[in-house]
Amino acid sequence: MLYQEELELLEKNIPNIFLKTESQAKTVSYKQRNEVVTSSDLFIETEIINLIKKHYPNDKFHSEEFNRDTELMDRTWLIDPIDGTSNYVHKLDLFVVQIALFNKNEVVLSYVYVPRFNKTYKAIKNNGAFLNDKRIHVASDTQYSNKLMSLVGLSHQTTRDKYIFKKMIDFSIENGVKIRVIGSIGFEMSALAEGIFTMLYTDVTNLWDIAPGLLLVKEAGGIIVNHQGKPYKLGDQHMFVFSNNEIMEKVIQTI
Repeated sequence: MLYQEELELLEKNIPNIFLKTESQAKTVSYKQRNEVVTSSDLFIETEIINLIKKHYPNDKFHSEEFNRDTELMDRTWLIDPIDGTSNYVHKLDLFVVQIALFNKNEVVLSYVYVPRFNKTYKAIKNNGAFLNDKRIHVASDTQYSNKLMSLVGLSHQTTRDKYIFKKMIDFSIENGVKIRVIGSIGFEMSALAEGIFTMLYTDVTNLWDIAPGLLLVKEAGGIIVNHQGKPYKLGDQHMFVFSNNEIMEKVIQTI
């Protein structure tokens, strides 16, 4: 299968790379807009890049810590060494290591590792989404009352208008939808792919944040659109994720 070797390389090595950080002293510092970064982020990203370079020396990288300004082209790896770093720092176990491969103008491989829960989500384009080698699908129920909605980026420091978050909160109150704000889009997109969340909204646009979950949700049968209800494209300012068309139409009409 195309990209199977790349996926197996990640599956074999990423858990061990993360495990190495457990025995190391950790430091915490801050980037722009008070974004937190740890020595673990830097170590994990360095190790992943070195691993991939060893096996695919001509590949490119777009990653949170060392390759933030690169452009996507054929065979570009998108890497978020710890998605949910604030959770990690505060010992909240809801964080992931996530990686995607972009090739021929689309995301073709997704890998999301949840260290504290021993979960590995993965997808190869047109071959389905899997959790620990078991096929997964988004929730099939078309009802949204008492279901879970994820909001990602609500408290991010940004100049963008947060009006859609307010509309989604109003929608949840009016329709009995339960809101969860976890702080790791990789964790939350994976949960939606698994059928835990019914819908998700974010104004996060960093490609290393978005790309792994994007393919995972699509391969699990989810629907991803922008605020106009059109198919989401990398770089769009708003992203909605739904488990089915009925819920999508209701939310898009409402907002």
